[in-house]
Amino acid sequence: MVNHVIVVGAGPAGSSTAMGALRAGANVTIVDKKTNVGVPVQCGEAIGKTGPGVADIDIPKESIRAQVRGFRLYSPGRISVDYATEEPSGFIIDRRVFDKELFARAAEAGADSLLGARVLDLTRSNGTVNGVVVRHNGQRKILKAQVVIGADGVNSQIARLTGLRKAYKPDDIDSCFAYEMANCDLEVTDLMEFLLGSEVSPRGYIWIFPKGAGRANVGIGIGGGVETKTAKEYLDHFLKHHDVAKGQLNKAKVIETRVGALPVCGPNRTNVVDGALLVGDAAGQIHPITGGGMGYAMVCGSIAGRVAAQCAETDKVTATHLQQYEKEWRKLYGDEFDQSLKLRDLILQTEDATLDKLAHIVTGESIVRMTAGKKVKIFMKAMATKDRKLIALMQELRKLRMV
Repeated sequence: MVNHVIVVGAGPAGSSTAMGALRAGANVTIVDKKTNVGVPVQCGEAIGKTGPGVADIDIPKESIRAQVRGFRLYSPGRISVDYATEEPSGFIIDRRVFDKELFARAAEAGADSLLGARVLDLTRSNGTVNGVVVRHNGQRKILKAQVVIGADGVNSQIARLTGLRKAYKPDDIDSCFAYEMANCDLEVTDLMEFLLGSEVSPRGYIWIFPKGAGRANVGIGIGGGVETKTAKEYLDHFLKHHDVAKGQLNKAKVIETRVGALPVCGPNRTNVVDGALLVGDAAGQIHPITGGGMGYAMVCGSIAGRVAAQCAETDKVTATHLQQYEKEWRKLYGDEFDQSLKLRDLILQTEDATLDKLAHIVTGESIVRMTAGKKVKIFMKAMATKDRKLIALMQELRKLRMV
């Protein structure tokens, strides 16, 4: 049988894509090189309510480890800025449970699956992708489909085989290293903590995410090409010497180590070709500043699945027809990603001392708006400081229409 849709990747992007296609009446097969969905864990495990809500996918209750109301951001000079909502606005989850349950839901809704299957190549007819070649249990197999969707992460094989993404440059990728820790004594148990600064995390940040019962995810993401130490060395130094860590994590014990990488260079120029498209990390649908991707992946996946199913039903699967997916997801997030990428580049050029001065005039609400690419009213506050470098930063932000 020829599938309407083959989804490569069984993470949140892939399962959400499969569910979107199933809702639209398609038959779906999910292919993944892993035999155990959800491992290894490679992220901080934070997710907001908004993305799953837009995708109309409930977060599995059994995966929730803590509820969070916002964040506490520390500038390089340890000036803190808080943002908190009255009600919980997000969760720290267990990705093992989360990914497995989303995958199970897709299976329960009718998706077939092939685990432990590594994609070797794509099949084509008259230049249009119409299937995948996989190696499964030592055998070479061909699976046919009207649309192939790559939801296979930062190192996407589908992205490479379709030519939709070229090789990354070193500064396109942030290296991540994290610990899950027990016996933590956190100052706030319903806020995520972020620490900036060239000394603690060049071109990135350190995070402390509360996970309930005295546990926390503590990690770092650093930019490629600017670091002088490994991500692990930066994080270990933070844990031993930083005041924020000393007060909360001095008695903490490591119970798990995690390593990963994030593309923070913005979305691919396009994510569709004849017969195939990309979603999630494979599509570069990761926030350039926060590094968050799960919520975007779920929304974009639900759109991708629906559009792919509709195109398959009418047997119109050219890039021109699949472009509807690009139009819809970019309408939701395109401006946010574009503005955030420009803001990120600007912040990277800003000295730590200027970021400290900025911390004195921003609020948590204005940080949220800026990272969403929206305008904030801080220009006059900056002018009142008479600080030349801070005012220069404001001038650049004005060019981006963010102040």
